[in-house]
Amino acid sequence: MGLAQPVITQQMVIAELTKAGINREIAIDLSYRYYRNELTHKDIEFLKENFDIKLEKVESSLQAEIKAVKTELDNKIDTKFTELDNKIDTKFTELDNKIDTKFNELDNKINNVENNLNVKIDTVRNELKSDIASMSYE
Repeated sequence: MGLAQPVITQQMVIAELTKAGINREIAIDLSYRYYRNELTHKDIEFLKENFDIKLEKVESSLQAEIKAVKTELDNKIDTKFTELDNKIDTKFTELDNKIDTKFNELDNKINNVENNLNVKIDTVRNELKSDIASMSYE
């Protein structure tokens, strides 16, 4: 003996057909004729067309959902890239400011050293002039 086949009731067929969007009266008629082995080629074509339409709707719906998710993901990625670009720009600005500050500090130190050297040179020059002048009077 073979395995027992699952029993499919007329109510199960009606429920599946109505779930697929077929009018309840038509589903009842088709399930009745299915059980009486009276389905015609036209009935099968009707079912095929109906299921094809449902399949197209589901496919269209899925494509729309996929497109929406893709758009949402693209937007999130763009947002993250923008945030990252902004953070990088901020760090570059901070580094530029620090470099500028250090250059200014270095320029100030160089100017101080130059001024100190000029003062020392002037002092030595004046001392030399004074020494030369005092030697010529002697």
